Amino acid sequence: MKGVVAAGHELTARAGVEMLKEGGNAFDAALAAAFASFVCESPLTSPGGGGFFMAHTKEGKTILYDFFPNMPGINRDLKRGEKHFVSGVVKFAGAVQEFHIGEGAAAVPGCIAGLDMVYKRHCSLPLMDIMTPAISYARDGITLSAYQAYFQNLLSYILTASGEARSIYAPKGSLLKEGETIFNKGMADTLEHLAKEGLEMFYKGDLADRILEGFEEHGLITRKDLEEYRVETREPLIFEYRNRKIFTNPPPSSGGCLIAFSLKLLEAYNLYRLGHNKPPYLKLFSEAMRVTNEARGKDFDHRVYEEGITTNFLSDKNIAFYRDRIEAVASHYEGRKERGTGSTTHISVIDKEGNAASITTSNGAGCGFMIPGTGIMMNNMLGEEDLNPHGYHTHEPGTRISSMMAPTIVMKRDKPEIVLGSGGSKRIRSAILQVILNIIDHGLPVFDAVNAPRVHCDNGLLHVEGGVEESTINRLKKDDIHIYEWSDRDMYFGGVHTVFWDDSNNLISGGGDIRRGGVSKHT
Repeated sequence: MKGVVAAGHELTARAGVEMLKEGGNAFDAALAAAFASFVCESPLTSPGGGGFFMAHTKEGKTILYDFFPNMPGINRDLKRGEKHFVSGVVKFAGAVQEFHIGEGAAAVPGCIAGLDMVYKRHCSLPLMDIMTPAISYARDGITLSAYQAYFQNLLSYILTASGEARSIYAPKGSLLKEGETIFNKGMADTLEHLAKEGLEMFYKGDLADRILEGFEEHGLITRKDLEEYRVETREPLIFEYRNRKIFTNPPPSSGGCLIAFSLKLLEAYNLYRLGHNKPPYLKLFSEAMRVTNEARGKDFDHRVYEEGITTNFLSDKNIAFYRDRIEAVASHYEGRKERGTGSTTHISVIDKEGNAASITTSNGAGCGFMIPGTGIMMNNMLGEEDLNPHGYHTHEPGTRISSMMAPTIVMKRDKPEIVLGSGGSKRIRSAILQVILNIIDHGLPVFDAVNAPRVHCDNGLLHVEGGVEESTINRLKKDDIHIYEWSDRDMYFGGVHTVFWDDSNNLISGGGDIRRGGVSKHT
């Protein structure tokens, strides 16, 4: 076996596998899949968005590439037109989430800069080879799957907000449906141009002019923003859990640190004895999420840019303080404390050489407006509440926006064991956390671990996916937990496309998240 790719669409994963077949490494595969996802999963990700890439090389080095968007507005002329910034809602099956769209919701895009740096540092195949699958998908069209049609229906007010967007997603006046073909020849031409001229040209010349044409007057983006955008290379946040080392996204992003906080809270308990998705486990898990949210508000959000925040937030003293707040819950059950002891998509890859790639990219929900003539929709990172906890448009221009995205690699005996990440806005960290616990603590196979029913705590309400036993739900209700029952799996709960390397038999397997049409493919 040359490797395994887990991703959010059959064609996304296929593009990655093609690179492995051609002799490429995990990074070639991850980049090909990322470019393909811009076409196949366009309501979720875009070259006009941003993301993070966790790279682990066969030599044993792990590095985090941060190419999330910056707050725009450097040298902005305040006399320019008023920014266009309007609110709307996305209605999931059991919840509503508000987004702001318009040119004024777009932050400085980072995706292409990030993929360019990863390509130059880690890839082995020619750039055109890596990008050819995406170019072909965009030019020849792809058939809309049920999942993609569902996504597009959810985001209909965004995908029909401008004429250029409508020409792609609703070319005959109404949104394309399952089984119909979606074309994006403008993106095909743009990607082909970048493949020939170099990815850095996204921020220069004609393409920079087009970004400014679309997003300078009624948005905040300036030429200086594009010229000064830089990918940040960061040391991953590293912590231990159950004799493993976990590498995840460090501050100024939030998700990785909050996942680490929750795992440290839960490590003191024998979760296997509590039973997977049984009342004791779910009650403890929901309390851990509630306490993590409390700690986030009191000790983290307002300090996310401070040096040393992870040391203080994850200190034994701070963890012990918050663990005491869930002890009353744990003490009711056998197996309690042991002695001594947010629209986004994700791609995970492991190759036979031991290289591992975990890449999460996002367009937010999209701002509804395209970079003129390119087929590329810009992000709405300035319009998502969870990314702007202190209010909209309050960051200083040039500041890297904080994110819940957390591409993660779990290492066992210095070898990548689990590669995962998720989309899902506010639900990213709870989704990743549950998959890690399902594999490590509950011993589930990777596909089952990814696709088991999930829960999510939000504002005192425990959202529970279909598939959790009714007796469990009734027991939780008797314990005064406020529950919203979902009828089935839903994209609301994330999309944790995961690859697992079982060192006991040296086999690599994958689990695509069915909530977002995920698949895994190997070669």
